[in-house]
Amino acid sequence: MPDAIVLFTGLVVFAQMFDMGLQHIPGSAMRLYRETRPLLRALLSSLVMVPLAAFLLIAMLPVSAEVAIGLVLLAAAPGAPLTTRRSEAAGADREFVTALQVTLAALAVLTMPLVIALFESAIELPPPEVAPATIARQVALVTFVPLALGWLFVRFAPEAVRRHAPRLSRASKLLFAAFIVAVVLALALVPELRNKLLIGWLGAAAVLALAAAALVSGHWLGGPKDSRRGGLAIVTVARNLGLALYIAERSEPTLAAIPTILSYGLLAMLLAMAYARWIRRRIDTG
Repeated sequence: MPDAIVLFTGLVVFAQMFDMGLQHIPGSAMRLYRETRPLLRALLSSLVMVPLAAFLLIAMLPVSAEVAIGLVLLAAAPGAPLTTRRSEAAGADREFVTALQVTLAALAVLTMPLVIALFESAIELPPPEVAPATIARQVALVTFVPLALGWLFVRFAPEAVRRHAPRLSRASKLLFAAFIVAVVLALALVPELRNKLLIGWLGAAAVLALAAAALVSGHWLGGPKDSRRGGLAIVTVARNLGLALYIAERSEPTLAAIPTILSYGLLAMLLAMAYARWIRRRIDTG
């Protein structure tokens, strides 16, 4: 992937996580952990139902080994850094989504190697060697370092945060919007990038089916409130593409999974946008 794209994506992710740290609500994580049933349903949706859906798709559809390993890496990578920003369009409970996103990112250190190991007998390509320390380093760099910086600013410079946080938040939103526009323009103007998304009709169908299963799972398990349902659906469908790509790039056989991961990023985003508009209308009219 071109260095400029990687650099810009890193800047966007850093800005969103830093802004999330600035807007941190003290005690939000503990409030989530005290809600035992909603928390267990949320973990079930993202950590169990998505890998289960991936397993069923691989077992039922004659997808290529490259697509299969891509589905595995996606299913194994929860806690996407941009989840909170994406959930805003759905009118989701921000406190719930933020606490859940951070929790899933931390849990990925343990669950990702486990999910990949469980899929070893279901795919033809050898899965990458994934050590918890490797995942922890990547998650810390992308998620927890900018998040912690935001928390520290709130803790030690509250007056500066009070004055400048709205501007910083607007800037992070503009960066996110620019990122979406850049993705669309890149797909329209760069043939090489479009070619990387060519995984065949069957592969695209499998990717769409995985995204749809994630949305349905989150909506179903999100509880009676639409703000929670929408939040959990977005959290569940938003897999950590950066982490999945990082792991795919660590071994030669799994490099072929990259087009599937990138295709999921595009197709799942389109599906999630349609869902977000629908659930937002339910919230606004309910």
